[in-house]
Amino acid sequence: MSTNHPRRQPRTAVAKAEDLFATSTPDDEPTWLVRYGQAHLDRDAGRALFFLALNGGGHEQAQRRLDAAITRFPEGHSRGKALAKADLAAPMMACGEPHEAVALGNDALASVGSVRSDRVNDALKRLAEAARGHRTVPEVRDLAQRVRRTLRSQTG
Repeated sequence: MSTNHPRRQPRTAVAKAEDLFATSTPDDEPTWLVRYGQAHLDRDAGRALFFLALNGGGHEQAQRRLDAAITRFPEGHSRGKALAKADLAAPMMACGEPHEAVALGNDALASVGSVRSDRVNDALKRLAEAARGHRTVPEVRDLAQRVRRTLRSQTG
């Protein structure tokens, strides 16, 4: 497979981001990047890899990265945690792990609180879409309804 193959591109981009993150120094960074830490990198890498998982790639690597982000974000980073949890719940739901996805989705909704974020809302939409394949599971149906209510309250 060449590096231009669609399944290699996200992995190549993640590896490049990790290399740049590992070798950066505060003098090299723009001021807006000062608050970007390992938890953010794990979340963003997991997000990139999760798109592979939704398109038939393995979801294990995305899951590891998003799990790490969830663990690394300190309390009080509700947007970061909510985004990582919603991003992890969607591929888990799509890849046939609805019960684990429901737990993460509920945690993501709890983490959202009063945060308004297009990225979080987009992740919640993807979770709701992935939930359609498991709508016969009562917990999944309940989660999908809660997501829809949350999205309405965020946009209304």
